Amino acid sequence: MILPPGLYRPSLDHLTDALSSDGPFVSAQPGARTEYVRPRSGPFVPQAFAPNEYAVVRRLVEIILGEDLKNSSAKPAVGAPASIYDEVAGWIDLVVSSAPAVRKLARNLPADQRSLAVAYFGNEEPVLQVETFEPERICRDGLAWLGEESRRRFAKGFLDVDASSQTELVQAISDARADRSTTHGGTRLFDFLKEETVRGFYTSRQGLKELDYKGNSFYGQSPSCGLPASDPE
Repeated sequence: MILPPGLYRPSLDHLTDALSSDGPFVSAQPGARTEYVRPRSGPFVPQAFAPNEYAVVRRLVEIILGEDLKNSSAKPAVGAPASIYDEVAGWIDLVVSSAPAVRKLARNLPADQRSLAVAYFGNEEPVLQVETFEPERICRDGLAWLGEESRRRFAKGFLDVDASSQTELVQAISDARADRSTTHGGTRLFDFLKEETVRGFYTSRQGLKELDYKGNSFYGQSPSCGLPASDPE
């Protein structure tokens, strides 16, 4: 249910209707000021990666999340990503493609707003991270390393080797690698993809369901935690 722009009194009926929706999309009326995610009318086109690079990223997401999610019985809505792997890979593409604009905005913050951000975080490091973080470089260098290492070990590109060889390559750059003190383009790629894969999955509809997340639920009465009430004294 979409209301025209304006101020309204809270409506429990409208709130319940919105929060109880199981679909990934909301039908927006023409002229609505709110921007809604809309179903795609065609195949997904990555903005940060070439098609062959995106295929590698998607396969890495598949390995990180695990093959068992392929057995999910959930059917995607029309216009939605075909699988959770596609959804998370699309999220990573969005993070990488939007990074230059994010850095530009961060670097152009007025001095007083930047000082406020530093004060909020308690130190300058998180602000500097936003101003300097370049995931596109991490991905470019990491994908190049992965391709070269795959050809060195197996004389084939990453997508052309079998699943066990792909897993071997990923383990060589993962947290399970023998020498954690060694870092290079491949390890930095894995660290970035692992973080964004976890973020993308656990903010997806499927990930929130796995967590049994209750934050988007509406209750007429606040539920208890299930523990016996304690004596206030």
